[in-house]
Order: sequence, then C-alpha cells, then structure tokens
Amino acid sequence: MRGLGGRWKIGTLTSKYTFENSMLPIEKFPKIDAHFHSTFNDSRYQKIAGAFNVRYININTDADVFPSLETQEQVALSYANASPQHFAYICSFEMNNWTETNWYNDVLASIKKSIQNGAVGIKIWKNIGMGILKPDRSFLMIDDPFFIPLFEFLQENKIPVLAHLGEPKNCWLPLEKMTSRRNRAYYEKHPAFHAYLHPEIPSYQRQIAARDAILETFPDLTLVGAHLGSMEWSYEELAKRFDKYPNFSVDISSRLGHLQMQAAQHPEKIRDFFIQYADRIMYGTDAYNNHEKLETSLINDWKYFTTREYCQSTEVDGLFQGIQLPEEVLYKLYFSNAKTIYSRLVF
Repeated sequence: MRGLGGRWKIGTLTSKYTFENSMLPIEKFPKIDAHFHSTFNDSRYQKIAGAFNVRYININTDADVFPSLETQEQVALSYANASPQHFAYICSFEMNNWTETNWYNDVLASIKKSIQNGAVGIKIWKNIGMGILKPDRSFLMIDDPFFIPLFEFLQENKIPVLAHLGEPKNCWLPLEKMTSRRNRAYYEKHPAFHAYLHPEIPSYQRQIAARDAILETFPDLTLVGAHLGSMEWSYEELAKRFDKYPNFSVDISSRLGHLQMQAAQHPEKIRDFFIQYADRIMYGTDAYNNHEKLETSLINDWKYFTTREYCQSTEVDGLFQGIQLPEEVLYKLYFSNAKTIYSRLVF
C-alpha cells in the first residue's frame, strides 16, 4: 500500500490488531494522542508509545485535582527530554491571584518560558466560566474584557490555545435525563461539578457563546475545542461552528462515545462528518494517569475508525457498526492535523 506523505508504508505487514475488514495495522500507522495526561513519570507510557507507534501531547491543567502547574511542567519536560520522539506538552497558567496588578506580567512571562522550554500550546480550563467569581460575585467568563491582552498576545505569537470551556450539555441536566451513562456516573459521584445542582453557574448556552465570541473577536487565533468543543451532543451544531470559524478545531478526547450514540442511528452521517471536516478533528484519549484506559481506547477506537465490524461501548445499547474512514482521513485524524495545528511539534 502507498505510504501517505512518504511517512509510512505497511506493505504486507501483519498485525496483532489488524481487524477482519481493515488492512491497516495499528502498530505501523503513525498516531498522535493530542490530549493525554500524565502527572508523574511512568515508564509504561514509553512502552505503549513504542508498541503502538503513538506520540503523546501531555496537557498541563490549572485544576485543583491535578498537582501544581510547576510539578506538571517538570514531569512533562522529563518525558520530552527522555523521549523527544514520543512526548511533547501543552502548558497552562494559574488563575490564582488574577485580580492582582502583577498577574498579567507573571502569566505572560510564564507562558514565554514554557514556549522556550518546548511547549506547543497553552491550555485554558473550565474554571474560567464555571468556578472563578469576579468581585461583584458574577462568574468570570472567557469573553470578559479582562482576557483581551492575553488573547492578543497568543494571537500575535501564534500560540495555539486548547480550550476546555464548559462541560457536556448533560452537566446542566438532572441525572435521569442525561444521555450518557458515563456522564451520569461521573456527576452522581461528583455533585460539586454538576451544574444542574448549582443554578448560579452560567448556562451551557452561555459557555458556548463565550467561546464563540473569542473565535469571532480573534480570527487569527488558533483555538482547539477540547472534548469536541463541549458540543458532543450534536455533530450538526459542531459542523456549523466549523463552517463559521475557520480558526476552530477540536479533539475527540472523552467524547467519542457521544458521536457513537448518534452514529448508532445515523452511521453514514457521522462518517460523512469526519470526512467533510477531516482537517478540523484530532484524535485524543484523555487518559489521565491510566495506562490501561489508554491502551484499551487505542484498540477500540482503531477498530471503530478503520473497520465496518460491530463495536461496543458503555455509552451505546447493543452493537453498532464501525465507520471505516478512508486512509487519507485517518492520517489527518490521527497524525497530520496535530502536526499542523501544533506547529511547534518536533516529532
């Protein structure tokens, strides 16, 4: 088989994970997991990287459940220094003390240092829009004028932004009305994050509108919506954003099951969606210090994307068919889109 972009060839190679209707061995196809978390050194990730021909972008996040950003960056750099052919990272910034006069100077200096250290982008998290309060007790949204200097800096310096803004639409619904078993289990276990129980949190629609306002205001900013841009519930709504905002892309991390729910009824429509917007979607697992989830996701997702075999998911009742994307689309989804969007990548 012809190698894509001269980067890989599979010929007559066989594979442990070559499925009945796919001639593409997962171990030979180049892959970038564009949304991965490891907050301590674990040699098992290097083994998986070698076995599955995958590179990781380790995402630093300003979240209380994570170690400090300083620790996260040290870990990310240790991976990248030890195995630069397999690891890169995205930095973040702290919102603590954001009302202090020197906050902007400190944050911009921190971002510059991280980029010099090799960071390929910057992460913005949902604490903006869902957690941080302004002095008047209203929520600080990402489209607040406060952030204009930050986005001007990022746009001018061509630093891509990975934005986890908002949450799944299910987050604003009662448990019994959620469409996703995974969402239901998560918010039942973590009621503090369940927006339905906290009506003071701005609505789902407000979260999306704030993100869209940034896309509108900064058209030369590269913005990646983490987790399908929190628009996992409707591929049609996501397509509208792709059509309107050429600077907007997404990764599929932790949200593929939502598309599979839609594909269970309309498999060809989801397949067409991936083909039509092949340049705008990146692969990612969102594996967080969980090598078993990472390996399982790699195998199950590969089967779904490369075959017409029947698949299973905790999100979907019964079996559903794989969508067997064209090889050129797979190459973009799994590899070249991340290389293009995060242009500072060295692998």
